[in-house]
Amino acid sequence: MIRRLRVERWRAFDRLSLELKPGVTFVVAENGIGKTSLIEAVSWGLYGKLSGIDARAASRFGEGQARVQIDVELPDGRVLALDRAVSGRTETVVAQVGGQQLDDTGVAEIMAAAFGASREFLSRTTLLSSAAVTDHSAGVSQLHQHLCHVFGVDDLQAAAATLRRIQATAEAEAKRYRQETRRATEDLSQLRADLDVAEQAVLTAEQARGQARGAVAAAQMTLDQARAAHTAREQAETDRHLLEELKTAAQTLLAAASVSAVTSIPANPARDQARLLTAVVETGSASDSLTEFRRRLSDAETSVTRTADRHRAEFALVGVQLTAARTSVTQLHDAGAECPVCRRDLGPEDIAAADQAHQRSITQLTERQNALQALLAEAEHQVEELRDLIGRAAQLRQSVVSPAPDIMMGVDEAVQNLDRARAVEDECAERAAETRAQRNALQRRITAEENSASQARQSFLAHRREAAASIAAQAMTDTADVILTERIDPLVTEITHRWKQVFVNRGELRLRHDGRLVRLHGAHEISFDQLSSGEKVIALLATRLLVLSTSTRASFLWLDEPLEHLDPANRRLAASLMSTAGEHIRQLLITTYEEKLARHLAATDTAAIQYVRAAG
Repeated sequence: MIRRLRVERWRAFDRLSLELKPGVTFVVAENGIGKTSLIEAVSWGLYGKLSGIDARAASRFGEGQARVQIDVELPDGRVLALDRAVSGRTETVVAQVGGQQLDDTGVAEIMAAAFGASREFLSRTTLLSSAAVTDHSAGVSQLHQHLCHVFGVDDLQAAAATLRRIQATAEAEAKRYRQETRRATEDLSQLRADLDVAEQAVLTAEQARGQARGAVAAAQMTLDQARAAHTAREQAETDRHLLEELKTAAQTLLAAASVSAVTSIPANPARDQARLLTAVVETGSASDSLTEFRRRLSDAETSVTRTADRHRAEFALVGVQLTAARTSVTQLHDAGAECPVCRRDLGPEDIAAADQAHQRSITQLTERQNALQALLAEAEHQVEELRDLIGRAAQLRQSVVSPAPDIMMGVDEAVQNLDRARAVEDECAERAAETRAQRNALQRRITAEENSASQARQSFLAHRREAAASIAAQAMTDTADVILTERIDPLVTEITHRWKQVFVNRGELRLRHDGRLVRLHGAHEISFDQLSSGEKVIALLATRLLVLSTSTRASFLWLDEPLEHLDPANRRLAASLMSTAGEHIRQLLITTYEEKLARHLAATDTAAIQYVRAAG
């Protein structure tokens, strides 16, 4: 029970201190004074965050500072002193019992051990706010959970769930073994004989496949040779046409060189060129002297280039001589009657004779210069022609060796042979794959039969585990149901009895095994949500009083204005119900604003009254 309560800066209260005693206590205050906030302060002081109370919002004038001190007498006589405060965003708790300092976790452990219930369940059971009438989940929703824990049912249910999982695993394993052992047992000796035949078939198929692969390689080689021979023949034909063109061009050059040799001056080396080109043509006609043919063309190009260089040099020399002759004629006329060399006087006849001699020389030099120019142009043309021939001759190849008669096969025929060989190889590969698959299937069947005895044993064990887990799980479930029935049914009877003390003609109040509260009216079942406010209050009071006294060691119950939801005729009955809570509930505190009713109940039931008249 709660011995002392001290509140500082909590909503309307600046400071409030209450000394509390066992028995029934009515806290009387006018509306708005702070009856509900008093219950909230106790809830926050005892249970902290589990209360759902925002202490900063509850601080007086929004100061963000509040403090609640509570002394709780435990069933073993020790006193748990709680001092919980909030300042700004910081919340602190200082607790001690028997001189031992505790943190919030330690407080939860002490309360759970002392009162025989979790602090969460206590927070929703020992304090009933006025909101619980409309939101009955603030206690009833956890009633079934708590009863299962108190009576040891949750352990049975957890064990049953574990056994169900074991049963499911064993069932799946047994099903798999059943499927595997359905195969008829075969004669292993016959299976092994079939396996030997299959192994030989695989070997034969692999050998055939290897031979087919060799045939494909040979066909591919033949095709490559046929393609090479075809390419060589095409190249030889191309070279033959090119050689004919080169011979024709060489003959044309030979003819031009012959004409030049006849018409040129005696010093012209055209005859040597003609002989060289003749040798070129003769070499080109021999297919086994391609290198010599190219060399002769190169020599001819070199010879013609030298001839052109000589013509060019001679052309330059004749030009110099022609310039000197013309200069002499000019000087002869400019010198008057005096010889420009010996300075003797020249007569008219001498001047005329000298002039004629110079003119003849100029004429001869001019003719020579024109002839050399023609020869130079012809030689340069021959150089260009020979260089073109050299470039084209470079494209010629040495004659390839003709393919052997046994590979003289067309490309198309070789392709067809390769396709046929590949088709045969594909058939052999498919046949080899089929024989391997048959061999592997036989091996798997033999392995399965060899393991059948072991599988039968495993199947037996799996079925036994499945049966044992199923029986044990059902036994656990049945035991849990029996415990709930044996323990909850007496509670149902007592709750119904207390309900009828208040509502004689309103059916029966029942507590289902799953923790739901319902009202039975004839053949109809009415859920808690459909009850009136007064019925909800009586149902919650009767349930809490009974649960606290039978399944916990909690010795106090605080109720916030439970009488205001009842009509005058039922208030006295409800008050009597609360006042006869039983020896286990040592302290029952009720807030109300009806002082007259509180005085009357206090006088008849020896209850105490605490007045809270104003915040101070």
